[in-house]
Amino acid sequence: MKHRLCALSSRSSIALLLLLAMSFLSACGTSQRAAPTVVLTFQPSPTATQAIPSQPVSFLSEKGVMLQGILYGQGTRGIILSNEGNNESGPWLPVAQQLAQKGYLVLSYMYRDEATTSDQLALHALTDLRAAIAFLRVRHVTKLVLIGASLGALVTVKEATVEKFDALGVISAPIGFQDVQLSDSELKRIAVPKLFVTSELNDPFTRDTLHMFVVTPDPKEKLVYPGMKHGISLFEGDTGAALLPSLLQFLQRYVPVS
Repeated sequence: MKHRLCALSSRSSIALLLLLAMSFLSACGTSQRAAPTVVLTFQPSPTATQAIPSQPVSFLSEKGVMLQGILYGQGTRGIILSNEGNNESGPWLPVAQQLAQKGYLVLSYMYRDEATTSDQLALHALTDLRAAIAFLRVRHVTKLVLIGASLGALVTVKEATVEKFDALGVISAPIGFQDVQLSDSELKRIAVPKLFVTSELNDPFTRDTLHMFVVTPDPKEKLVYPGMKHGISLFEGDTGAALLPSLLQFLQRYVPVS
């Protein structure tokens, strides 16, 4: 009798467990059916940057040397961006796009290959800048601005001692390199608007850039940022967040887009 009661109790326990399990599964199923359906949609950012037209270009420098560049935007206000000594134009891309977005026609380019003539890098950079100037003038720009970093800043200032432009952007400029040197008498001749940019701890470039600022006549402005960033790297991070708007304000003050 006792054995039969144990068996009955066991069967009753199993039945109860099955009933509880079925109730639990039923409740889960009901909960799942009641769950709301979530639909994910993509909303384009209202501040998305408008696509900037660009095109690869080529033009001749001295002795038939072919140079390569990229032209951004359109318009009659031209800007030429000249490279540092590493001759890399890629870092100028975000700057060129922002300038083109504001209505400027912007040319970034590369100097000739200096693999076998590095001792003439500065002289050839100056020659190739002149070719870039001639190329952009043929496109009927009515205003022309030169902006350069490091070596590009040196040749920018050097060319401005013999030819008049509408404004200059001078970033981390040395006072001289190889065969291209600047004298105070040359600097005193540059009467166009100038923006000098450097960081505090980037000597000798800090010292040289600030010397140019002191010697050149008005109108002129200077921007000196903390740290030791050099050249195009000043357009990155916190300094870039401040520098680019300041550059745009400078350009719109002296070379506004109509």
